[in-house]
Amino acid sequence: MTEHKGLPDTFKHTSLSACNWLAVDFEYSSLDVSTAKFMSAGWIEGNHTGIDIQSSYYRLIRAQGDLAQTPIIHGLTPSDIARGVHVRDMYEHICQFATSHIWVLHNAQLDMGMLKELSKRLQQPLPAIVCIDTMQLALYQLYKKVDVIPKGGVILSKCRERYELANAPAHNALSDAMATLELWMAQMHSLDPSGCMTLNELKNTGAIKVFARHNESEHELV
Repeated sequence: MTEHKGLPDTFKHTSLSACNWLAVDFEYSSLDVSTAKFMSAGWIEGNHTGIDIQSSYYRLIRAQGDLAQTPIIHGLTPSDIARGVHVRDMYEHICQFATSHIWVLHNAQLDMGMLKELSKRLQQPLPAIVCIDTMQLALYQLYKKVDVIPKGGVILSKCRERYELANAPAHNALSDAMATLELWMAQMHSLDPSGCMTLNELKNTGAIKVFARHNESEHELV
């Protein structure tokens, strides 16, 4: 899985106001990409008119093996986990949004890295996916004001504070996806109040990330 320097032709000249967004969040058993298990997945759609609450998706993922303290952290019980869907079901569902939506993530490298490893385990290649990374955009905006980013300065809650967005519950994939989409809409308005900017014009921020496969090998394109 790699990041590409160019946007696909279908998105290259698309204005931000014409895009369909899919804000995505996952909860994992750890942050070690090679061993982490998906615990839950959440996403929600939006566009320039607002957030589509009815599009909300939230599923617990069945997981086995050593999960350490992760279920406790996320408020899950063994019976919750046992009732979860198979990770393949979630994976196949979310991949359907690859060509129709721009994915919005807070730390796209982590989440796409996890999906890459999952695709290998399932032996189902990831399609090309265009992402907006709200954390990277926050870094871009902060570096225009300060030389050193304070510790924790780009975590989701801190980024929302800078736009005076309400506190959002944490450790739930759907609520974090919603919080990320709200953040992106605030960021987008601050960058493009007239609604004329294109995805291509946003590339200089480093927040546009295009993940794709090259033949049978996986690589990153920025």
